[in-house]
Amino acid sequence: MKWKPAFIYKVQQVIFITIIWVIAGALVELHNAVNYDPASGKHFVYFIFGKNAAEHLLITAIGPFIGGILGGSFIIFYQREKLRGKTYGQKLLIHSLLYILFVSICITMVGIIGAFNNSSGGSFWENFYGDVLSLRVLRLLVVWYIIILMTIFLMDVSEKYGSGTLKRLLMGKYHSPGKEERIFMFLDLKGSTTIAEKIGDELYFKMLRYFYQVANEAILNTHGEIYQYVGDEIVVSWEKKLGLKNANCLHCFVAIREAVQQQATVFTSNFGVIPTFKAGIHWGEVATGEIGSVKKDIVYSGDVLNTTARIVALCNQYYETLIISVSMYEELKGAEEFQFTYIASPVLRGKKNPLGLYGVQKLS
Repeated sequence: MKWKPAFIYKVQQVIFITIIWVIAGALVELHNAVNYDPASGKHFVYFIFGKNAAEHLLITAIGPFIGGILGGSFIIFYQREKLRGKTYGQKLLIHSLLYILFVSICITMVGIIGAFNNSSGGSFWENFYGDVLSLRVLRLLVVWYIIILMTIFLMDVSEKYGSGTLKRLLMGKYHSPGKEERIFMFLDLKGSTTIAEKIGDELYFKMLRYFYQVANEAILNTHGEIYQYVGDEIVVSWEKKLGLKNANCLHCFVAIREAVQQQATVFTSNFGVIPTFKAGIHWGEVATGEIGSVKKDIVYSGDVLNTTARIVALCNQYYETLIISVSMYEELKGAEEFQFTYIASPVLRGKKNPLGLYGVQKLS
């Protein structure tokens, strides 16, 4: 069975959370192990569980590990989708209640294991109550509450920039301007003004948000990166090699269309309309880097973006839903799942030379 990239991406997020929590747990335990003796005026290291530091860290790592797998899976696969559209106050309250519950369960599990391995004597329940119902545990609850909220913050930052962009940002790729070859797809809703007038601005906005949510998984599954949301338009980008591989940039358009059709009943019952869309695809060299001081952003700059915007604007004129440039056609003409039809070579607005355009249809 071949896992879809969107699923793999979520699994990677769960693994990332688990690793971060285990590392954070080890650092917290090492910090807590350092104690001060007022009588002697000296610091000393004391590990509660096991016979040495290694055993103590191994025992206390069980909680963060299990919590990372279970809690991380709950966050990524369920909770984040359910909380979309909630206010920040509601999110904070729900996060607080659920994560305190998760941490309490993990601490209880560690307490049970520690009670079995406690070599200081006493019964199991005496050791358990001593380990769990203590100021040490209260301190752990507070510390882990902060760690978990920081985890959610990092997940939000990752979603804002996109996984690929954030990774390159952390590696310092955007600190100084650079050049790269990228494919861009401008995907634009059809008849957005008419739909907004029909259902009202507020309901239209909700429909637009749900459409973006439906499209997101299709974009991830074709290795695309969402560059911008511009009103009722999504700008999707690929590194050239990745966008051409298996014709990902073309399959992305088809996958979004199929995803919308699968949710047709939801769109109809909630918004009274099923959105349709058109798209233009082009590739070229862009300059890329981080701009801004108060509000920073990653920006691509180049003629390819203007050209792609002009291409998608011609879809209505040529009665096409997907148009690609001649340079894209030369790269993708070997894709047997698609039929390419030459349209025309118009001189696009702001250009001097004509550009060949091709309509694309998915073969059944």
